[in-house]
Amino acid sequence: MANHCYNSASIEGSKQMLDKFEKALNKATKISSSLNKNAFYKVLGQEPTDEDVYETFGSRWFEPMWERHSATSGVLSGDSAWSPVSEFFRLLSDVYQLEITSTYEETGDNFGGWYDCCNGKETRDVTTTYFAFRYMEDEEEYMQNLLEDASEGYWESLEDLDWELLEIMKKKDRVELIEAVNKYIAEQG
Repeated sequence: MANHCYNSASIEGSKQMLDKFEKALNKATKISSSLNKNAFYKVLGQEPTDEDVYETFGSRWFEPMWERHSATSGVLSGDSAWSPVSEFFRLLSDVYQLEITSTYEETGDNFGGWYDCCNGKETRDVTTTYFAFRYMEDEEEYMQNLLEDASEGYWESLEDLDWELLEIMKKKDRVELIEAVNKYIAEQG
């Protein structure tokens, strides 16, 4: 069973609020680099409750890495347990009046997506298969990866292909991938 969902969030807000967020995050991760139930609340400046951690934050834990890019922007990224920390991002955006644009991906459970929020309001929440997500994120580069996978036998039949990916692909890319899979199958005889 897969365990790690990678999250990456671009964060924008006022210098004052980002300073406040950064201070709270540093304090919460001083003892442990991973946020757990109580540490999530500490970052938000709230007292812990008995609410289910998955419902409240989206995941049981999160290993945050914060990189400040400017006085008013930065990137918060890291692995979480099994699912994205979208609810945590929404709560961060509410508490610190931030605009957050995030992506998440989990290869083992085959999903990826986008979650955006501003001042505590969700503005986008889209989940798809991992293959479709990667293709939509960087079509040209990922297409090369798909063709390499096909030539190495990642798919042993056309039925193994991710149909959600095939539906969103450009026609020329779909044809090229199917031809590559068929070529590998034919070579195996």
